[in-house]
Amino acid sequence: MKKYPVIIGRFEHIDIVGKLDEIPAKIDTGAYRSAIHVSDQAIIEKNGKEYLKFTLGNHPSFPKKRTLYTRSFQQLEVTSSSGHKIKRYEVQLKIRMGYKIFRTSFTLANREHHVFPILVGRKALRGRFVIDVTRSGVSRKELKTATLELIKKGDQEYLEELEK
Repeated sequence: MKKYPVIIGRFEHIDIVGKLDEIPAKIDTGAYRSAIHVSDQAIIEKNGKEYLKFTLGNHPSFPKKRTLYTRSFQQLEVTSSSGHKIKRYEVQLKIRMGYKIFRTSFTLANREHHVFPILVGRKALRGRFVIDVTRSGVSRKELKTATLELIKKGDQEYLEELEK
């Protein structure tokens, strides 16, 4: 850890450098890996090479979207918080959180039933940040708007995420 650690709260905004800005994210020290919402993903072939095509954003709390292509990806099995094993693609993204810019891995997941399109786990946080749970970089108004969107969709069971 640096001499002067960066202190972040339990909710922050993250930029995918050069792609999307100000995406609301939940900081989760209980999760090992980070996950990001994608609305679609597919392996495609271009010029005889395999690419992973995926669309970031397009989430109830973050409607902007951006389609990306990468040749650098892997598929792995992750264990969800409910204990289910799921196969997901993992990609490296360059992000900005606070004033730090760094590359870290994200698994691609459908998080439309969650308040936050991004979940940041320990792997991305370790050695970079100190978490102060009394702080939040995401406003209450923004959280309330996202919550109302989920209620409209009938996703009451996922709203307990805000209570943590």
